[in-house]
Amino acid sequence: MRIKILALLSLSLAALVFTGCDGGTAQMGPKEANLLGIATVEKESYQPAAVTTLAVSTDELYTRKNYSGDQVTLLWGLITLQDY
Repeated sequence: MRIKILALLSLSLAALVFTGCDGGTAQMGPKEANLLGIATVEKESYQPAAVTTLAVSTDELYTRKNYSGDQVTLLWGLITLQDY
């Protein structure tokens, strides 16, 4: 009886772990990551920064040729770092 319960528990745990895992290669997956509003990362955003934020572009900090379009917002929108 204990072996059946342990086997069922192991199978259920394995199903939960391996369900829907694609390793981050989904084409329709989310392009945004949020850490409690302290830091928000948007991949390939290319959106203009809000008027109420201190916007800093990476080309103002150093020269680059290949921009990713990512936008990092810090401290609930107080500072926005743009890579475009």
